[in-house]
Order: sequence, then C-alpha cells, then structure tokens
Amino acid sequence: LLLLLLLLLLLLLLCIVHAQASGYHQMSDYLDLLHQRKRAKVSLRDPGRSVAIVTTASLPWMTGTAVNPLLRAAYLANNEDRQVTLLLPWLSKPDQERVFPNSVTFESPADQEAFVREWAQKRTGLACSFKVRFYPGRYAPEKGSILPVGDITQYIPDAEADVAVLEEPEHLNWFHHGRRWTDKFQHVVGVMHTNYLDYARREERGHIKEALLRHINAWVCRIYCHKVIKLSDAVQPLPREETMFVHGVSPNFLRVGEAKAAAAAEGQRVWGKGAYFLGKVLWAKGYTELLQRLQEHSSATGDNVPVDVFGTGPDLPEVQHAACSSSLNLKFNGPRDHADSTLQDYKVFINPSLSDVVATTTAEALAMGKFVVCADHPSNKFFAQFPNCLVYRT
Repeated sequence: LLLLLLLLLLLLLLCIVHAQASGYHQMSDYLDLLHQRKRAKVSLRDPGRSVAIVTTASLPWMTGTAVNPLLRAAYLANNEDRQVTLLLPWLSKPDQERVFPNSVTFESPADQEAFVREWAQKRTGLACSFKVRFYPGRYAPEKGSILPVGDITQYIPDAEADVAVLEEPEHLNWFHHGRRWTDKFQHVVGVMHTNYLDYARREERGHIKEALLRHINAWVCRIYCHKVIKLSDAVQPLPREETMFVHGVSPNFLRVGEAKAAAAAEGQRVWGKGAYFLGKVLWAKGYTELLQRLQEHSSATGDNVPVDVFGTGPDLPEVQHAACSSSLNLKFNGPRDHADSTLQDYKVFINPSLSDVVATTTAEALAMGKFVVCADHPSNKFFAQFPNCLVYRT
C-alpha cells in the first residue's frame, strides 16, 4: 500500500512538472506572438491592409447592423490600396420569410449579394468593390436577432486575416466556440451597436438576466477584441473601450437637406407633412416610449398629435391594438426606406427610444434638415449639439 501511494505521488509530481513545462512553453509562444505583432504594420492606414467586416444582419432587413456595416465596407473599399470583405449571415428560406420585409427571399447567396451590392451602389454612388462572403446563421425569435452557427472565423481565409471589425462583438461571440478572433487576426475592433442590457431588463426576471448579461458581454469583449468602440455611453462599461460615433450618414440624406435649405431660401414651402416615426416594430425599439409620451401629451394638453408610423415587426399587432385602445392618432404605413422620397416632406421625426445606442434614423433625419424630437439620454448626446435636435426630459 505504501509503495502504491509513493507511485501515485510520483505520478502526480510528474503531471505537475509537465503542466508547468507546458505553461512555460505556452507563455513563450505568446511572448513570441506579441513580439511578431510589434514588428507587424502598426497603422490601419498603411496600404495593403485587409479588412474583414463581420456583422449580425443583412439587407433587405433594414436594421442598423445591416446598413451601417455595409456603408462602412463601401467607403473603406473606396481606397484601392485596401482589400475589404463583408461577412454576412445567410438564412434558410423559412428564416428569410420571418425576417425580410415585403416577402423578399433569395434562392442563393449570390442573389442576395447582388441585392446588397446594388443597394449600396445606389445609396453611396461608389463602385462598392468589396468582397461579400456569407456564414450560416439562424433567426432566434426569442431574441429578435440572428445568431451565427459554427465557427465563422473560417469564412475568412488565413491569408486575408489581418484586421477584423466585429459589428456587435458580444452578439457574435455569445455562442462562439471556434478559433479566437485575436489569434487569427492581427487587430480586432469591436463596434457596439445595441444596448442589450435594456432588452434584458424588459423581460421576466429582467434584473437577473441583465446582471448576468453584463458580465458575459464584458467577458467575450475582453477575450475577442483588442479595442472596443462604443457609439455612445448608453452601452455598459467594457474593457479597452473608446466612445466615438463612427457611423455618419450617406451623402444622399445631406443632399436632401441642402435641397430643402435652398428651396426655403427662395421662399418655397418645403415641409408639407407633420410628424413620423420609423423603426422595426418591437416594443423595445421605442414603441413603448412612443405610446407613453403621446398619452402624456394628450392628457396634459388635450391635443392628440397625429403621427405616421413606418415599420413592420413581430409586435405590430400588439402596438396597433394598444394605440387604438388609447385612442392615439397613429397611422401605420408598413416598412419604408428612410431615403424614400415619400418621407422627405415630413417636418418632424420623433424618436423617444431609450434602448438605442445611437439611432441611425435620427442621424439621417437631422441630415435632411428635419426637426428631431428625442429624449435626454446618452444615446442622443452626439445629436444634441445640432440646432434642429429638440431634446426633452420627463
């Protein structure tokens, strides 16, 4: 028995020594990797860089994580010295029918790529010479979003793995179980689009879900990103963060604003319509606040403000019923692109959402010269500097 105990002790010591040797070997490899990265190109502006933009949604779903990464790819690819790849989720036909508006579906990734590229060319006027690749995704109705399936790092060839821009890095990595982005790419930047903590706290037992998600988001961002960009401080504190509005708007919206200003200078009437709201019809996307603010205004003033609503989504029937039950003067018009000419004559854009990080629609409305009515909230801090942005407090 004593001999057996001695043998077990010896075996344990050998295991410890081997583990320490492996640990030192891994640390040595890691230091070598750091040294190689120090010797690598240090500026993202250097010619010849390859940039992979990975996002969680794609047109024709007109959501911020579909539109803004696409525009980012278009403008980055406008430099011929830079190779840009846009990595998008590919959905099964049933999921396409759930997500895409107006019954639009695609038989193949090539068909969807053609749709995406044509839209980007019309919106920007650029050649849009970036590559488009797809990874398998599935729509999760309980989350109202698309989740990656499998290790999506494999869809960028190793030879092109230089810079990665992860649009919604927390979302992309909640269930990631493949290669680390920071191991494959020289530099990984995460861009935070969505305040998922706000969504979590609206659910049943929301305070528990919010607390857990806060730690998970920080954890995956620390593991998979070298730098995290928050579009506003509506997002939770994160490792290696910078707060910066990096989206901007398409020149098409600025041209609308310039045309309106020129017409007004000539004494023409430029705003023929009143107020509107545009966004996917989810309670968490500002519809809760929209109905609350309109009810408060009606109760306080007796004025039932007419508002045209553009959008579609799973909560549309409930929102319509709630608006009708409250006798609010809302007219629901279905989905519409914000650049559509039928929206240009509205004078006031109302966006009371408290779940946004930065609302693309607000930026577009301001660029068109409209008045924007929005809440005093971190997501609107950047917009508040403009004279046509009207901020309210409740």
